[in-house]
Amino acid sequence: MDMMQSIRAFDAVATSGSFTGAARNMNVGTPQVSRAIADLEAHLGLRLLNRTTRSVELTVAGEQYLVHCKSILASLEKAEAEAAGMCAIPSGTLRVGIDPAVDRLHLGAIVSAYQDRYPKLSVEIALATGGREPESASHDVLLVCGSPPEGEKFASVSLGSVGFVLCASPVYLGRYGIPQVIGDLCRHRWLQLASADRTSGQWQFNGPDGSEVFSPAVSAIRTDLIDVLTNAVTEGAGIAPIPIASAMPGLRSGTLVRVLPRYRSTAQNVHALYPAVRYRESKVETWIEFLAALLPQRFADDHRAFASYVENSTPKIECSPGNGTTYRVVA
Repeated sequence: MDMMQSIRAFDAVATSGSFTGAARNMNVGTPQVSRAIADLEAHLGLRLLNRTTRSVELTVAGEQYLVHCKSILASLEKAEAEAAGMCAIPSGTLRVGIDPAVDRLHLGAIVSAYQDRYPKLSVEIALATGGREPESASHDVLLVCGSPPEGEKFASVSLGSVGFVLCASPVYLGRYGIPQVIGDLCRHRWLQLASADRTSGQWQFNGPDGSEVFSPAVSAIRTDLIDVLTNAVTEGAGIAPIPIASAMPGLRSGTLVRVLPRYRSTAQNVHALYPAVRYRESKVETWIEFLAALLPQRFADDHRAFASYVENSTPKIECSPGNGTTYRVVA
């Protein structure tokens, strides 16, 4: 027995006063309505309707049961309307987790534009340091660097790639010297950006002799906050790969300089990761579409800005460690 269909049939008969009228209102045959009522009465062990050749009347039990049926149908109608509204207009709270390696400089403008379009929605953004899977209790969407996890539980959308620049301050290089090859980095103070996708701490670089991997034995500072990392490098704490968007202001002003300019850190692909079952929620669907339309362009602009900087920059910073030797830094 289809319980909800039987309840709807009972309500329709009570409202119209006849099986024929109920069948017409439900757009089904009269025998189907009669069968639904009979099944419902058999299920309850009660007679709900008194039938005569001319009329159908509710029994006392039927009157009481009808009150509850109408309440059930009203609640169901409300739930369906709310669900339809969720699919049509984003509302509530969208919870976004961000891999520490995803530079957050671009997200403020994107979130602002998103909320201008969907003002009924509030957005919560937090660092996601607990792993690479959005949990139902914490994140609706997770922005991750690297390859997304495999499987049918989660879906992902590519959002471009984050480029990194190996940087230090002139003060640091004047004090500790300038690395010439990747192997020299092990003799320097390494600052590490903690990322959900870099649990090993390895960084891959492409240089004159091909691809090389650097695995620091110890990190003088390890943080999941890009602004803290950038400020520490600027203040002379050590050497670190910094996302292009965060590194460019310091490179342009001269407070940061490129280290090992013949080597390029491998860019990290960025993906939006979310539980597959949530995609039909309008807040998730519209946020994914918004990110896919804007964030790849922002990352591409970063790469172009850095390429232009490299092409037009000239060696201009000299650092003296105080022992009579002057190091000339290629910015």
